[in-house]
Formats: sequence, structure tokens, C-alpha cells
Amino acid sequence: MKFNHIAATPPGLTVTVKVRLEEVEGRKLAFSIVADDGIDKISEGTHDRFIIDAAKFNAKMDAKTKSK
Repeated sequence: MKFNHIAATPPGLTVTVKVRLEEVEGRKLAFSIVADDGIDKISEGTHDRFIIDAAKFNAKMDAKTKSK
């Protein structure tokens, strides 16, 4: 995750965040993100996520919890 803070937002303004899926490479998803407060762009950056096998992940978490 890489974000730049560009400007502050005073209380009372609404922040809008726009996220765009830029690339799919196998299980990797690359997103671009821009946030603004209606006056200025306040933040921008990128974020990568990976698609997982939920059943396999949950089984590992259950096993880890039971090992306590």
C-alpha cells in the first residue's frame, strides 16, 4: 500500500474516495485510489490485494484458533 497525503480536510466536509481496478495479474489485483474533499485532492495512492481460497484460509484460521 502506497499513499500520499496531499492536503488536510477541515471538519464538516465530505470526503469522497474513488477506487479503480487497474490490473489483474493472476491472483493479484492492483488498485489506484484518489480521495478528495470537494475542494482539493487530499490523498492518492495504490493498493494491491490477492484473491484467496476462502475455505482453505478459514480452515487454517480454525486450526490456529484451536491450537491455543
